Amino acid sequence: MAKLTMMGHIEDTARVLQRAIDERKDYGQEFIDFWQNNNFKKVIFTGSGTSYNAMRVIRNMFVKLLNVEGVAIEPTVFTYSESINPSSCFRNDQVLMIGLSQHGDSISTCDALKRAKDEGFATVGISEEQNTAITKIADHYIHLVCEEEQIGPETRGYTETLLQFYLLAVEAAHQTKLIGKEKYNQLISDAQNLVNDFPTVVKESSEWYEKQQDELVSMKKASIAGYGYNFPTALEGRLKFFETFGRPTTAYEQEEQLHGPIRAYDEDNFIFLIGGNNGPEFKRMIDIAGYYRRAFTKHVFVISSAKATEDKRDLKFTVKTTDLLSPIFYVVPFQVLSAKLSEKVGIDTSVSPVTDRSISGHMNG
Repeated sequence: MAKLTMMGHIEDTARVLQRAIDERKDYGQEFIDFWQNNNFKKVIFTGSGTSYNAMRVIRNMFVKLLNVEGVAIEPTVFTYSESINPSSCFRNDQVLMIGLSQHGDSISTCDALKRAKDEGFATVGISEEQNTAITKIADHYIHLVCEEEQIGPETRGYTETLLQFYLLAVEAAHQTKLIGKEKYNQLISDAQNLVNDFPTVVKESSEWYEKQQDELVSMKKASIAGYGYNFPTALEGRLKFFETFGRPTTAYEQEEQLHGPIRAYDEDNFIFLIGGNNGPEFKRMIDIAGYYRRAFTKHVFVISSAKATEDKRDLKFTVKTTDLLSPIFYVVPFQVLSAKLSEKVGIDTSVSPVTDRSISGHMNG
């Protein structure tokens, strides 16, 4: 089998998303039984890099669907600086830590799980690779069905992880009677519709890039802003840009970008705004986009599934999904840009530029 490129992994994502739906009873029932047999009130979500950004999205899904208190935190901050239950509002058996490492050997994530376990809290480890450190440390294990990615910058794994844990949260909510059959069927239907429409999102993102290619390839610095469920999408988009295309990139919650960073903006800034859902924040985003274009730079790109502005730089998807699932759609343009811009300027994303590996974030690195 030929090795997939970064773009190849993006285009292959719909297949593993469908697998996540089809196999949810196989990989998920043990976790759901575990969830049902406990009375978790607080869940701590952790991971590093792309895994951390995924856990921020998953935290929102669990809070919304399972009515738990959720905290997303960087693993090393948790290990050395965080008080797990400072108010003593929860018993130890009501607190769960979930740690994600796609390769299963992240030093920081494994250390965080060890600390949680040593202090008497339940732990769940998640990885695609099996029989790794995380599977031995955590009390319970969930296997990702994203399949091994053959290059460093993760795309397919990030996207599939979001859908897999959405499905787990939906199944757990149904089996614990937080939602009824009708609501359950609707949430699963939403997931299937997303999978059906995912190739359209990839296609439209690619076509958008081709139209803007000459402008985008000149990018020297960028910022990405999102709101609500898609603030983590901005964080993941920033990571993808920086680790592949190599241009300095920042990420902000939409309103926070107005508080300080714009003092450093000028006509060379490229600003990407994610309009993940309608409502007051979307209307605010339209005003902010106009302001950036007037006051700072013409390089403003709005990504949404609703008409935002008349600017030719905007990307308007012809398909929609729910607010909760929207991060799965809205990360795609940034994955596509990262892959195609890198290829355009001769950066091979399948080859790591890091040559000195005397320090690594992975146990086997």
